[in-house]
Amino acid sequence: MKSIRWKLVFMYLTLVFIVMLISGTFIILRLDNQEIRNAEDELSGCAAYIEEQIIDRYTDPKDFQEAFLQLFITGSSLRNVQANIIDSKGRTIASSTVASAEDFATYNNSAVISALAGTEAFDTGTKSTDLNSQVKEWLSYALPVKDENGGVKYVIYVQMDASGIKTSLLQTTSTIVIAVILALLLTCVLALIFANTITNPIAVLTRKANQLAKGKLTGSISIKSNDEIGQLTKSFNHMASELKKTVSEMENENRKLEVLLHNMTDGVLAFDERGNLIHANSLCYEMLELDRYKKITLDFLLKKLGVSYSDLLPNTITEVVFEENKKYINVALIPYESDKISINGVIAVLSDITKHRELDDMRKEFVANVSHEIRTPLTTIKSYVETLLDGALEDKKTAADFLRIIDDAADRMSLLASDLLSLSRLDTNTVRLDMKRLDLLKAAEKCIEQNIITAKNNNHTLKLIPPKDDSYYIYADENRLNQIINNIVSNSIKYSGDGADITLRLSSSKTKHYLEIMDNGIGVEESELKRIFERFYRVDKARSRAMGGNGLGLSIAKELTEEMGGSIDAYSAPGEGLTMILTFPKSSKKSSSK
Repeated sequence: MKSIRWKLVFMYLTLVFIVMLISGTFIILRLDNQEIRNAEDELSGCAAYIEEQIIDRYTDPKDFQEAFLQLFITGSSLRNVQANIIDSKGRTIASSTVASAEDFATYNNSAVISALAGTEAFDTGTKSTDLNSQVKEWLSYALPVKDENGGVKYVIYVQMDASGIKTSLLQTTSTIVIAVILALLLTCVLALIFANTITNPIAVLTRKANQLAKGKLTGSISIKSNDEIGQLTKSFNHMASELKKTVSEMENENRKLEVLLHNMTDGVLAFDERGNLIHANSLCYEMLELDRYKKITLDFLLKKLGVSYSDLLPNTITEVVFEENKKYINVALIPYESDKISINGVIAVLSDITKHRELDDMRKEFVANVSHEIRTPLTTIKSYVETLLDGALEDKKTAADFLRIIDDAADRMSLLASDLLSLSRLDTNTVRLDMKRLDLLKAAEKCIEQNIITAKNNNHTLKLIPPKDDSYYIYADENRLNQIINNIVSNSIKYSGDGADITLRLSSSKTKHYLEIMDNGIGVEESELKRIFERFYRVDKARSRAMGGNGLGLSIAKELTEEMGGSIDAYSAPGEGLTMILTFPKSSKKSSSK
């Protein structure tokens, strides 16, 4: 089915068929439901009438049968139904269809069972024989009659032949089927007529378009109507006439677009031979921090870059880097030419290289810091070794003092190498953590034991505030967790004044445990606080080096904490001390390793 004509016909036929099918189904279902509701209303009314005329009037069940027969002879509203009265044990004690008790039928369908249980019920699918022994489908209704105590005394069971409803529905269905067939035939004829009115002009346009594709730009199509197809034909004729005029112009524009597309990296500015802007993307304005409606000229850009127009040579890319509000922008100026003599315009490609500059600066700073940290102990070792070699080795006391200094310097270099190795493993995700279920409270107590003597030697008070809970279980590597806490506590001991208090406190939320390490030392400025986790960064560089610090401890602590799923934050103010807060998720009973 490649032709649009037959697609339209098929779509119309399908649409009409679906609409008719849905409508017919809806009508049949509504009629069926309505007939059943009418029958149910009639049956419930008959049952209520029987209860009123027989059960309420006669107290002796033996009188029910005679009264029943008399009622069905005189009651015109009961002529279309069959009725029975059933006692509480399910036995028929009166019937409208037979006169003798020996011929009473037994009824045990769902409606009767529900009525014996005390609930009235309808049944639309009961099949049984009538008086002529013919099997029929019945609509039935059972109404419980209760005594003063609420128990079921009798059940009035009435039923109606459903064949009339079925016959009516079949007639309605056949009528709808005939209507669907007629509608489809009529739709097929109308769809063919409608499809031809659309597809014939399209076929003419298609043939003309193929001719245009082959380069035949002459001739036009006759316009036979003023509707959308006619307007399309008119526009097509206008397009064919304009196409010939624009082909030569497009050849020149294509050369410009090729250069523009092949050199576009981030922001792109294109200028014509007069220096007027002919193209710019939104990134250019963001990088230059200019309003989008500001007029940008080539002279404005060259002046901003400090480049002269005479410096621009054909087939030569001129690159300039300039700083704009702490951002570094690399600008590549690419002249393009309409011939091989004169420049026909300039394309400027802007790239934000701020991150590259920052990474390069960080690399240089890192190398400088490592070099400085290594050079200091090496200088100490070399100077003391030279002194020993010059004769101080003969003095045993001096030699021992010098060797201790050399040993301290070697330890400092070893610590630096170990810290650098730890950072390298963290950066390359090669650190192996033995994750276990640990008690953060015990880790804090262990840290107190390990640092209490050092704190006393520095005239500090190191204490743990008794926690509210007995256990603070987390998942962590025991050795690494001890390293993190000891690192923070040792920093507090180093940088707190004489007689300072260093306090550890535990707390919890619904999902996390917190360990706060607080001191009342010199504190940290807010501008410095943001950088204390940077590698090799020291608030007081001279004091840090004098105490053996290399500026890597807090950086390692932060990365190890995050590697174990936690976080570390710092809060401080000058003269008010420093507070470090370690946060870890609460653990479940399962253990894991990383």
